[in-house]
Amino acid sequence: MTMRLAVRDVSVRFQGLQALRGVGFELRQGELTALIGPNGAGKSTLINVISGELRPTAGAVLLDDREISGLPAHAISRIGVARTFQGLELFGSLSARDNVVAGSVQRAGLGFWRNLVRPPRGAATRRLEAAAQDALDLVGLGHRADDPAHILPAGEQRLLAIARVLATDGRWLILDEPGAGLNDVEKRALARVIRELRRRGWTILFVDHDMALVGDLAERLLVLDRGELIADGTADRVRAEPRVVSAYLGVKPRRSSMRAAAPIRPPALLEAQGLSIGYGGVQALDRVSMRVGAGELVAVIGANGAGKSTLLKALTGVVVPAAGTIHLDRAVLAGVRTAERVRRGLSLVPEGRELFGSLTVQENLMVGAYSRVPRWARSLPLGGLAATSDIARALERPYGLFPRLAERRHQLAGSLSGGEGQMLAIGRALMNQPLLLMLDEPSLGLAPQVIEEILDALLTLRRDGLALLLVEQNARTALEIADYAYVLETGRLVAEGRGAQLLEAGAIAEAYFGFDRRTDPAAAAGHLPQPAHDLQS
Repeated sequence: MTMRLAVRDVSVRFQGLQALRGVGFELRQGELTALIGPNGAGKSTLINVISGELRPTAGAVLLDDREISGLPAHAISRIGVARTFQGLELFGSLSARDNVVAGSVQRAGLGFWRNLVRPPRGAATRRLEAAAQDALDLVGLGHRADDPAHILPAGEQRLLAIARVLATDGRWLILDEPGAGLNDVEKRALARVIRELRRRGWTILFVDHDMALVGDLAERLLVLDRGELIADGTADRVRAEPRVVSAYLGVKPRRSSMRAAAPIRPPALLEAQGLSIGYGGVQALDRVSMRVGAGELVAVIGANGAGKSTLLKALTGVVVPAAGTIHLDRAVLAGVRTAERVRRGLSLVPEGRELFGSLTVQENLMVGAYSRVPRWARSLPLGGLAATSDIARALERPYGLFPRLAERRHQLAGSLSGGEGQMLAIGRALMNQPLLLMLDEPSLGLAPQVIEEILDALLTLRRDGLALLLVEQNARTALEIADYAYVLETGRLVAEGRGAQLLEAGAIAEAYFGFDRRTDPAAAAGHLPQPAHDLQS
């Protein structure tokens, strides 16, 4: 009898955010399925529900007609559903073999208190080590069994994480971003391992943003957008689905809001040349160069994992590039700390907003003005700062841009809706009176009408002469209003040009979907943008 894992009308709500809305599907034993969707679609929430990390607000998860939703994660693992994590969570100082042994402790009936009373004997230890060696051999790491996990390259660490979940003896595997940060050679090795596991009877659900890898591996695709399941089918069928294209690239642009681009770009306010950044052997940025002109709205677009947030971390000084230079208003930023960069005029609206939920709207805005407050006044309470003339004038800008913030100035930030929270995050960054406002995924998780309101506010700021750098996964949202844009793909700059031109360019679809539109039937059918001839003219 074929077993199945069924997700039945699962919904999850976090305060004011509806993360999942009535999601339902079934996985049958032996299937190889990919779960995809843009940033904020609800993928992590869904696999957290399936694996027991999170209880659904409504609905249920069943394994062969037995409800498992609500069981703790260790109990779900014990009955056969195992998972990896984006962060790997390896024990770096332990050998590869011992990392896998750690994954088999529960399966072997071992634990702290039991071992304290009756430590495992030599035979039991040898059985665990033999099973660990088998798992390592299966993923191609048998020759690295005695090597510490921390010295393994990124690709082998990903394979080690898979070997560890195999040691749980679960036959239902959930792989969270197994290809994240891997180079092409490592991805091919990963694909071989996943295919072999599928051939040997494991059922695999994996989440990944590399659409080339997804299209190569998955027999079936599930697509989430804004917490809803919008497509379920083969790769060719799903990527030609208009709702999927819209979910990744955004809705069709409001051309009436576009303005004619200036024939010559203005002088550079911010300029980065040849930025390269690596994390533990993973090349997050590879010789990326870009600039933002005075009064320009520049967009950086690309799928998850393209390097967009890493670029912002480099510009703000959170991460030091291994190579390359950054200039702000002609001044070199090498060695300049983040706080000083803020004082010099860089303001960032971070992904996720990072508001202080226990402070009021106005108090959150005050925090944004901290770098502008004289030292003698920094001991004043936030309410007292609001009364000073400079801060009072600074408040006029966010309150004028977003009147709802003025209405809710005494309301706790934690009680705001998602859209209001994003407005507050933008307003807080404006309190620094920046030369350049940088925004990391400002449309994330927002309803379409709220996104329109945010875009209108950005257009107003640009008309007022403020330079903006907009980092977005939603390509059409960004390119609709951008004077100039850059397209990143796995840490490399693959295209740049005027926003309106890139909106019609095939490079966007290739960066997001991992295929060549010029030869793809979906593009030929008109579902995807066609390539432009000269993106930089």
